[in-house]
Parts: sequence; structure tokens; C-alpha cells
Amino acid sequence: MKKFLLVLTVFSLIAACSQNTNKKEFEAQPAAQMPAQPTFNHEQSSSNMKVTKPVELLPEIAQIYSGIKVAAVNKNDNSTIEVIVPFSTKTPIGDTGLSILVNSYFTNFTISSGGVTNVSMEEKNPGAKVVLFDNDTQVFDSWLFQNHPDMHSFEHPVWRILMISGVKK
Repeated sequence: MKKFLLVLTVFSLIAACSQNTNKKEFEAQPAAQMPAQPTFNHEQSSSNMKVTKPVELLPEIAQIYSGIKVAAVNKNDNSTIEVIVPFSTKTPIGDTGLSILVNSYFTNFTISSGGVTNVSMEEKNPGAKVVLFDNDTQVFDSWLFQNHPDMHSFEHPVWRILMISGVKK
């Protein structure tokens, strides 16, 4: 029950912190005004991962992963289209009329008081910051989570977009 409440709390914070983050807002703050580094629990302390901006692709992720795999599930007939989406490349999702851009991927996503953190390189809570387009019109800018497909789910009359996995190089 504690784990469920922790996950629920973390994902509630995601909604508040991840939408339309202004990169200049982070860069404009002097170091003295930046939030203190978060305190990590025992599980997190060995990771030494840095707190980051929601749209930043961490170098340690980019060294190992080239993108993510997503699935578009047709709500009418349950047919599925799977697509590998490279980081920072707007990619069509089959013939759905949708395309996706992956700005960031974390293998073990969490939120702390200082921002978004990749706790470790273990794939415990994979999440990707994505932008979805419907016929080149932006219709979604949020996180997709592999283990929690209904969290921040994309609303579309026909298609449900799911994150399947990270794609290693």
C-alpha cells in the first residue's frame, strides 16, 4: 500500500511539473537560487544521478539507448502498430496520421524537490517525455510511462499510444 501511495504521489507531481517547462526559466536562475539537491533514500544513494530539466536527454542515457519503442493501439479493432522512435527525431506512427518526437528518456524516473531525476540505469520505472502531432498539429506534450500506461495517457478518438520499451543501441 505504501508503494502504491508513493507511486501515486510521484505521478501527481509529474503532472504539475512536466507540462510546458520553459528552458530559459531554469537557465536564468543563479546557482544560489536553484533548489537544493534532493535527499535520496537508501535505494537511490548509490546511483549518483543528477537532477535534470524535464526535456533534457542525459548523456549516460544517450550512450546506451537510441530511442524508444511505442505502440499505437486502434480502439475500434485492437490492431496494433509498433514503431521505433529515435531520440529528437519526429517520426510517423504508421499510417495513423500521428507522429511522435521523443525529447527525453529515463530508465528509472522519479521526481524530487529539485526536479526530475533518473535514479539509476536499471529499467525500473521507464518514462519518456514526448510530443505527439496529429497531421503536424501538436496535440500532446507530456510523459509516457512503460509501467503505467494510463498515467498522462494521450486522448484520441481512434488511437491509444503506449510506450513499450527503451531501445538500446
